Amino acid sequence: MAVTVKIVLRAGKAKADGTCPLYVRITSNRKSRFSSTGVYLDPRHWNEAKGQVRKTHPLAAALNARLSDLLHGAQTSALEGGTAEAVVGRLSETAGSLSAFFRRYIDGLEVKEQFWEWKKYRVTLGKLEACFGAEVPFAGFDRHALERFERHLRVKLGNAPNTVLKELQRLRRVIRRAIRDGAVKSGEAPFFSYERPKSEKPDRRKLTLDEIRRLEALELGGSPALSRVRDAFVFAFYGGGVRFSDVVTLRRGSVREGRLEYRMMKTGALVDLPLPPEALRIAARYAPAGDGEAATPFVFPFLRTGEDADPVGVRRRINSHNVQSNEHLKTLAALAGIERPETVSFHVARHSFADFARVKSGDLYAISKALGHANLTITQTYLKSFDRDATDRLTSQLWSDE
Repeated sequence: MAVTVKIVLRAGKAKADGTCPLYVRITSNRKSRFSSTGVYLDPRHWNEAKGQVRKTHPLAAALNARLSDLLHGAQTSALEGGTAEAVVGRLSETAGSLSAFFRRYIDGLEVKEQFWEWKKYRVTLGKLEACFGAEVPFAGFDRHALERFERHLRVKLGNAPNTVLKELQRLRRVIRRAIRDGAVKSGEAPFFSYERPKSEKPDRRKLTLDEIRRLEALELGGSPALSRVRDAFVFAFYGGGVRFSDVVTLRRGSVREGRLEYRMMKTGALVDLPLPPEALRIAARYAPAGDGEAATPFVFPFLRTGEDADPVGVRRRINSHNVQSNEHLKTLAALAGIERPETVSFHVARHSFADFARVKSGDLYAISKALGHANLTITQTYLKSFDRDATDRLTSQLWSDE
């Protein structure tokens, strides 16, 4: 009995963003069965006749290589299986493993250009395979396996409780997708009987306005690297808590007519707000002055011209600069006489702005927009770690005259 195998795009299962899933279609005796590839694609990038991703897609080569592997595996199974059901069953034993499904999920993030999420899920998969081996099957991955993975994260890797929880949340999201796509039965999902660890209140380090100004006032003429990091950090504070990734990729056209306008790399949210004189003075110091670093298209010359063309490569460069910048910030904090300088990182500029804005205005809606949060709940959660300071101030105001 002949069995035919083909990669097909199923337009009838389109998501809200217009992308459609690719499936391996196995046909035998005029009956077809489908096995998910985990890849979603805009229909305009799919060549139905060739069964390939068109070259117009920026990741065409990588996606076609992945699809070719899946197709080859299905064809090999077809030679041995005999029926469409048998081929799907064999695919479930091989490409249907948790590791393989996880990789397809990651490929989907890359297709959708969610590169920060892509990076995080790759880290999670690496930790999962370090714990269980290169191929993690769905079969037998139960509550005990989750407990083993949790111990691996906490004990072997020394991950903090909130990091452990985030890794488990990503794993849970992948398994839920596998259930939805039919790669695993809902009754076999391990999280139903597993009690996840509780999160801990994050210690969000922040600086006062006085400490920010002490950093700003440092004389650093003999160290361009320290000056650049200091200026970028202070600008991030005055600019509404700009993330490091956005500071690094901030183009000169984003600062004009006294305003800052840019789209966040992490969320895609558009930020548009006026800048105070302090931020404008910093940006003016990095205005083009001829050839060399000052002629780059970026406000702060961390990246070279064209380095942001590759969405994956630029994130590696950003991570590298972030690590180095955080080391410089510890030196800068010590020079400015800031307590616990070892706890200062670039993200502290975002925390500091959020708390400063709350104390000065109390306008959560405006703060949420400046931070680029999707809703007020996220902002309230973000500011929750500063509640102790708020209650301390309230108590001082209530009883200071007693």
